[in-house]
Amino acid sequence: MKTSNLSLDQAPPEDIPFRYMITGPSFGILTGLLLAGFGDNMFITSWSLDTVALTHAITLGWLTMIMMGAFYQMVPVLVGGQVPWIGMSRHIYHLLVVGILVFVTGLLTWVVPLLAIAVILLLIGFTGFSVQLLAALFKVKANKPVVFAMRISVICLIVTVILGVLMVGLLYDWWYFPIDRASLKYMHMTTGLLGWISLLIFGVSFHVIPMFYLTKAFNEKISILIISLVTVSIVTLSCAFLMKLDRFWLISAGAPATLAMLIFTWTTAKLLWQRQRKMVDTTLRFWKLGLFCLIPAVLMLSFDLFHYDETFAYLFGILFLLGFAMAISNGMLYKIVPFLVWLHRFSSLVGKIKTPSMKDIVGDKPARIQFSLFCLTLLITIPSVIFQVDLSLRLSGLLWAGTSFMLLFQLIKGVRLQPPEVPETVSQDDFAAMFKDLKPPAEK
Repeated sequence: MKTSNLSLDQAPPEDIPFRYMITGPSFGILTGLLLAGFGDNMFITSWSLDTVALTHAITLGWLTMIMMGAFYQMVPVLVGGQVPWIGMSRHIYHLLVVGILVFVTGLLTWVVPLLAIAVILLLIGFTGFSVQLLAALFKVKANKPVVFAMRISVICLIVTVILGVLMVGLLYDWWYFPIDRASLKYMHMTTGLLGWISLLIFGVSFHVIPMFYLTKAFNEKISILIISLVTVSIVTLSCAFLMKLDRFWLISAGAPATLAMLIFTWTTAKLLWQRQRKMVDTTLRFWKLGLFCLIPAVLMLSFDLFHYDETFAYLFGILFLLGFAMAISNGMLYKIVPFLVWLHRFSSLVGKIKTPSMKDIVGDKPARIQFSLFCLTLLITIPSVIFQVDLSLRLSGLLWAGTSFMLLFQLIKGVRLQPPEVPETVSQDDFAAMFKDLKPPAEK
């Protein structure tokens, strides 16, 4: 595994990325239990608060928590940016976890005070995170594609949160705003899914794919082109929703992002196919699954513009959130968490004791079993949504909870691994110091 161009000495305390990343699968369990408990009631309409709760358990609970953990780790190490007030990230974590749980509970129970509390907690948490990361990212002088992608991604997160707060306020008449909820909803989805989630995955992959899988480097011009095309679509789609343009203009506005996803999928698949090390591990299988689901997800969103029912919109959500984003983030956890455990606890012991490999920290065989269950769950969920089969939807919910639990168990097992005590040895300097005060015997 290549570790060149990494500022390993700037890595944050290990507990910071760990707490965020391990919390993601915990929300995956919650998501599965919600689907198992509510069944086809989750898919009556996308405007249902139950559906909104389920969606945000995935986007905020699983994806955002993992992505924030990745930010705290990768900005100092990957791009050399120093995150200010790093200890504050622990407080931000608690604000967000409580805020997400209260938000989901408030949506499911229709208890307005809970939503008000959740909005305050989430606003404070995301504001703190955004200030930290933007301060770090805009101090970085390196003009790397990953830096551009991260900057735009955090800005999109800020816009997404603001739009979400405005929507909640309009729903409960907390304030007046001249833009209707429908326009806000689609702008919120655009900046959240296309800007916050997609751009970060694209940007980080430009570096981690060559590093973890020993592929050739991404072409920098292609990387910049992908980021630029996605950014253009974020702006034009938001304007189109704001002006309530028809589907022709919406398709035109989304075309650059669609092209970017095609280029990204083709380029990444080509690099993985031509990689130096031909061994296939579970993380690579998750990447292939994610790439396989990305383009069909975009097609489902396009088909949705020509149908009045929301089946294609649901399929887009499943393929994009579960098939693409969750699959790739799931796979990357199997790479990043063992790497961090080894970096913080065993790298300094190389040459002194026998240190474990990354596969010893989190085994590939359990990961392979979890991947198989993940794929089975996805295959059951898709037809269950199409045909609105309540029993199989509840079964798929239990399976999602099961696959998330398997991932969580393996990650916790890896994080709990501690190095053995290294026996102290006397160095040459220490040995010399023991005799420095001794004087040679006087000559006769």
